[in-house]
Amino acid sequence: MTTQTEQKKMVRPACRIQETEGAVELMLEMPGVDRESIDINIDGDTLTVVGHRAAEEDEISYLVRERRAGDFKAVYTIDERVDRENVEARMEHGLLHLTLHLKEEVKPRRIEVAE
Repeated sequence: MTTQTEQKKMVRPACRIQETEGAVELMLEMPGVDRESIDINIDGDTLTVVGHRAAEEDEISYLVRERRAGDFKAVYTIDERVDRENVEARMEHGLLHLTLHLKEEVKPRRIEVAE
């Protein structure tokens, strides 16, 4: 259990979520985060992404410093359409891409009209 002080220190990464044909795609901004420090879990209807961004060297005197080091956490509710066994994650250029594929029975399909 985290305390209120610990929760204030946690950063939630900026995120974009979109639904495409057959999947829900999340893109989380994580510049400077190693993929080894990211933990992604699905428990029931909850998708959780937690991790840690290492601190930069403190010997530098910054004029502006907007990127924070420390722990981050993002929690999302997923519905029954998501195939929990078919989730992909990849890190590219400081962005975490998650693809949550939809179950076959809920994917849109075209029905032809017979003659």
